[in-house]
Amino acid sequence: EGYGFGISVLPNYQNSSYARVAFHLCSGENDAVLEWPALNRQVILTVLDQDPDVLKRMSSSRSFTTSKDQVVSGK
Repeated sequence: EGYGFGISVLPNYQNSSYARVAFHLCSGENDAVLEWPALNRQVILTVLDQDPDVLKRMSSSRSFTTSKDQVVSGK
């Protein structure tokens, strides 16, 4: 649809053995013709394990849908 987006990955988030993965919409050259806020849009993030042993490979997926309850205005 022309929306710009970014993905942030923070390994060892808050000194734990977990990683934080975040998705966010970005301002871009198509802003004038796009609907803002971009409500009811869905994104699926999938993390794939690339272990050389195919029997040990894993993946994890998370789905996010934008909502008016999660709009953060610029500062």
